[in-house]
Amino acid sequence: MKLIEIFKDVVSQIQLNENLKNYIKFSKQLKKVGRTKSNVGGFQSVNLNHDEPTLSNLIKIITFESNNFYKNYLCLKEDIKLNNIWLNINYFKDYNKIHVHPFSKISGVFYVKTPKNCGNLMFHRDTAIDNFLADDLISKLNQYNSSGYFIPPEENFLYLFPSWLKHSTEPNLSKEERISISFNLS
Repeated sequence: MKLIEIFKDVVSQIQLNENLKNYIKFSKQLKKVGRTKSNVGGFQSVNLNHDEPTLSNLIKIITFESNNFYKNYLCLKEDIKLNNIWLNINYFKDYNKIHVHPFSKISGVFYVKTPKNCGNLMFHRDTAIDNFLADDLISKLNQYNSSGYFIPPEENFLYLFPSWLKHSTEPNLSKEERISISFNLS
């Protein structure tokens, strides 16, 4: 038997060596003027200045790694540039609803602070597979029969994914905040 795999998605996980204390300090200094997009509770900053010194090294890494991801996995030939970048703070029980990032090519998140039980990063299949395969029929979940996939967030890890991939975060069940920096490129 020959299997033909179709419509695959990929998420890139890259461990960085950033000084997280600088980002935590930066998050405390931000004016708490935010916005509500996919976040339920918590704080999401407005778009941050690309020239912010605290973000300069991270932006270089994001741009370099995103271009590698874009060219090597999506096989596209042009360079992409950072559109926008923002900071998220999720407090107890705060989360992000399922969403995508329209008008972008690559999106991602860099985790600054991830206490235990702070909620997974969730990816959701674009089809309603769970309407056809009930959980009690599945002996083992895999990439062909799952309606979702979760990644436990880790501090100092960068995650890149196609902007059309549906994603969310689980509620933060820790008494400490989860801090992340999200971004889009096109």
